[in-house]
Amino acid sequence: MSRLADWWRRVNATPQPSPSDPGRAAVAYPELSRTDRAAFLRCEGYLLWEIVDSRSSGRQIAGRGDAPATNGWVVVPGRVHSGLIEDTKGKGPGPAVMVAVVQWLVDAGALRPLTASVRAAIAESTVAERLRDLPEYHRTEADARRAWDDDLWEVDPQRMLVVYPHLAAANADWRRAAGR
Repeated sequence: MSRLADWWRRVNATPQPSPSDPGRAAVAYPELSRTDRAAFLRCEGYLLWEIVDSRSSGRQIAGRGDAPATNGWVVVPGRVHSGLIEDTKGKGPGPAVMVAVVQWLVDAGALRPLTASVRAAIAESTVAERLRDLPEYHRTEADARRAWDDDLWEVDPQRMLVVYPHLAAANADWRRAAGR
């Protein structure tokens, strides 16, 4: 084959869906205007990246040894929104939209709030880890604390697979959760 033919196939290949593609939920989305729906889907896509890696985040928290036990599947929507705002140079959807996405998943039973004491303990553990691992950047506890450190939610993998059945193919953790 020629390089031109290879290029033509690559350019015209059918895009493969990603586990973090928004708009693929099996449950009904909230009724929104076109503009609000676009913002909602943007936040959903960013949050899906975090959901796909939620088991890894849970392992990292559990690996510290000083954090209370969770079910091992944890997301931090505030951190996700911060990344979205950074990627869009401040022009992305506001925090209320991310809150709406989280609430929609809570209403579907896919996310659960952690208790205040568990959230606080994990936040303290996170700050301590930042101080220990990056002392050149975080000289004090105030430097190491982030606004989203207390914004922790527990993922119910079985319910999340009902909302997003395609997550079963996302990675080994989701395949195990789906029983595949």
